[in-house]
Amino acid sequence: MRDLGQGRTAIAESTWDWMLIREPDGSLLLSVVCGSVGIYEVDVVLDAEQTAAFEANGAPVLQHLAEDVRKDPAHYLALRRQAP
Repeated sequence: MRDLGQGRTAIAESTWDWMLIREPDGSLLLSVVCGSVGIYEVDVVLDAEQTAAFEANGAPVLQHLAEDVRKDPAHYLALRRQAP
C-alpha cells in the first residue's frame, strides 16, 4: 500500500501497466497505462461485480481488465464521460 495523498491509496500495482487506487469514498479505481508512441492513462471505476471479483481472485482480475482497456481505450473513455 502506498499513500498517494488527498485520501487516495495505491493498494495494488503492476509497474508501467496498471495501478489500483482506493479513493477517499472507498471506491476502487483502476488506472491503466495505454498507448505506444504517446503514453496516457485510462481510469476505470470498478463496479460492484468487478470489485467482488478482485476481492475473490486478486490481481489476475485487474490484469484481465487492464488488457481489455488497452484493446479498446476509447470505449472506457466514453463510459467515463457518460458518468454523472
